[in-house]
Amino acid sequence: MPPTPKLLVKNALRGLVRLTASPPPPLSADIWGLQRDDHGVLSLDGISLHDLGREYGFPVHVVNVRRLRANAHRFLAVPSGHAKGCEVFYSYKTNPVPGVLRHLHAAGLGAEVISPYELWLARQLGVPPERIVFNGPAKSEESIREAIASGMELLNVNHREELEIIERVARQTGRRPRVGLRITVGDGWAGQFGIPIGGGKALAAFAEAIRSPYLHVVGLHAHRGGMIRSAAELRPFVRAVLEFSDLLHERLGLAIEILNLGGSLGTPTVRPLSAATLTWSRTMRRQLTAPAVASALDIDRYIAMVVEQVEHFHAERRRPRPRIFVEPGRAVTSDAQMLLASVVNVKEESGRTYLILNAGINLAESCRSEYHQLLPVNKADRPRTRLYTIVGPICTPGDTLYWAAQMPPVGLGDSVAIMDAGAYFVPFSTAFSFPRPPIVAIDEGTVSVLRRGETFADLVACDALPPG
Repeated sequence: MPPTPKLLVKNALRGLVRLTASPPPPLSADIWGLQRDDHGVLSLDGISLHDLGREYGFPVHVVNVRRLRANAHRFLAVPSGHAKGCEVFYSYKTNPVPGVLRHLHAAGLGAEVISPYELWLARQLGVPPERIVFNGPAKSEESIREAIASGMELLNVNHREELEIIERVARQTGRRPRVGLRITVGDGWAGQFGIPIGGGKALAAFAEAIRSPYLHVVGLHAHRGGMIRSAAELRPFVRAVLEFSDLLHERLGLAIEILNLGGSLGTPTVRPLSAATLTWSRTMRRQLTAPAVASALDIDRYIAMVVEQVEHFHAERRRPRPRIFVEPGRAVTSDAQMLLASVVNVKEESGRTYLILNAGINLAESCRSEYHQLLPVNKADRPRTRLYTIVGPICTPGDTLYWAAQMPPVGLGDSVAIMDAGAYFVPFSTAFSFPRPPIVAIDEGTVSVLRRGETFADLVACDALPPG
């Protein structure tokens, strides 16, 4: 069948694109602290990643504990010229792997939880109540009761209707919980999250909470949402929250003890992808452009900016600055974890070369909406001369991770690494036709298993199966 006019136009455009622009360079493996051994294989702390995958079975998550620990310490560091920094509570929902959480708590981070399960997990890991912040729009009454009875550091009210439940439970338990109220500002998440400041709704909710003899109102909580990658995105959000805190002081006489600014700090090596960008990559078979790492807001600048802005605001008003809580997720764990996968097939079809991996949207759903660098593992020293469409093992056309990726010529048994897999890869993963993989950690050259891989039996362990 002769090519259609539409296909002819597409092919002509693709040829023009290839002639006028070279593929954008990928991010270097050095950014993540990876090295190449004498055989051109990527390694971490002297451990061959290809050998590691063969030992534990591809696919496998690999946690870089050294980087994990360093990220935590950077968040806790006091900025130069200041007496205090921020108090940090890791967002459990981002990567709820107990082995990862233990390392973060040992480094000094508290727990930010949004569900009864996460609250249970924090307590199982021995996190003291004064190191837990409880958020979320769907707290159960039982979990609220537990939070109040334990004397939790901060219980954030998500919406005005939740005030009634928390007040009733507090009255029944005879305990006066420390509460904050979550607000929404113009530059932040809304909808099911928080109480809008528009129309005086947030101010009225604070007034109602203050009047209650059963609640101790100490906190103001806001969460921008999305992925903060620049100072221009951070400053207006913090300013709006501070201005509302000023309104609380002026109208209600409330001096906020805890200013809880949520999370949302992005990872420099990850960026969101628009539908238009993905369509261009798919149609023109063009590799995605890597994020501008050097200009992205990093942990150190983020903490310094937040502390400076909050302290300057209160110094101008001659009021002591409140405690500053932040609830980072992806900025702590994203670049400290990678997903190793192996090539299970290579297929030629309609002018494309499909590289079929044993990890797809079941384990790396985020690749369909975010930039995540793909690195060749056992052929890291080879030039990237082939253009592949990278797909997974799931029987759906939607299982496409990269529409166009320049890679060295690879084949059956070769391995790749999907970087920045420490944010939402694990909690969003599914057992769609395949068991979920193991999670191992590398800590200064020592390998340990944080979670074994699922077995077929695990997938039906909760089912009532016929005997025999």
